[in-house]
Amino acid sequence: MKSFFFTLDYELFGNGSGNVFKHIIEPTDKLLAVAERFGMRFTIFFEVIEYWKLKEEWEKGNRMGYDRNPVEAMENQIREACRKGHDIQLHLHPQWVDARWEEGKWTVNLEQWRLGGYAGNDENAVAELLERGKQTLEALLKPVDPQYVCMAMRAGGYNIQPSGAIVAAMGATGIFVDTSIYPGGKEMGLLSHYDYTDIDTGKGFWHVGARLEDVGRSEILEVPIVAFPMMRLKKFLTWERVRGVLGNSRLAKDSLEAKTSTAEKKSRVCDKVKYFFGTEWQTWDFCLFSPSLHRLFLKQISKQKRNVFVLVGHPKSYTGSRGLAYLLKKTHKEYGYKTIREEWGKRGISM
Repeated sequence: MKSFFFTLDYELFGNGSGNVFKHIIEPTDKLLAVAERFGMRFTIFFEVIEYWKLKEEWEKGNRMGYDRNPVEAMENQIREACRKGHDIQLHLHPQWVDARWEEGKWTVNLEQWRLGGYAGNDENAVAELLERGKQTLEALLKPVDPQYVCMAMRAGGYNIQPSGAIVAAMGATGIFVDTSIYPGGKEMGLLSHYDYTDIDTGKGFWHVGARLEDVGRSEILEVPIVAFPMMRLKKFLTWERVRGVLGNSRLAKDSLEAKTSTAEKKSRVCDKVKYFFGTEWQTWDFCLFSPSLHRLFLKQISKQKRNVFVLVGHPKSYTGSRGLAYLLKKTHKEYGYKTIREEWGKRGISM
């Protein structure tokens, strides 16, 4: 049977903006309610570094504009999700490591945007982040589930190249599943820098070699996110995407500039037009896809022999249940729904 893995990146926006209740707590509650209707369980990738920063500021007495404790709300929500059988794993955006609360907002370190290459690609520095993150999640969740273990991760923004230091750090910390890569993906903008165009799109997962992109014999697995090529304009011309852009217009503008500009120059208007009419490999995003895009991707996977399909979503971009509910109605009888921990938590790994 083909298995779907619905994964959520539980986080604020990459530039430090956003409201914990509006962009994390409230949409996650709605997503969990949809999952409950269909007997589906998420793998939630909890962004620990921004959690550390929020916690530090709140404990110093800085309310950051909140009238109630955002840290406690996140902890309560993630514990309750764990209690109901959802999987919670590690997510890391290193631009938050040196984040500062200044003039009523967060300022993040954009020079540390990528986990691949973090701190000069220092294996020990990466291992320290992974180990602290693992300890944080296990301290939060073991009181709810004594058998809980943090065993999987996702790099922020899919930025896991170069991955040699990360592979070594995973081995040192006991984290043995990664799901940061989407075959066909490529971004060489001001912030993100990765190229997954040479990865086999037909593999559901593989043991890694020295790099996550390689096939090897280690115990560490790469479980890629499903992606297929499409014209960018097609993915933007959906009600879900339009609502998301309208709700976060400044962030959308900043994101477009980062994607269409190089490190040497800002993009021209014609560059932006070309960008929208160009083709890129799009991840299967169940928070942003319309029913028509879900149908397109279902047709694509019907042609493949693999049985493992990882989908991705972000509570911060969730605008309604229309797309997700459609997908679950179409697949709940024919496909299995699993979490990362359920499938690989006992290290029952086989090819």
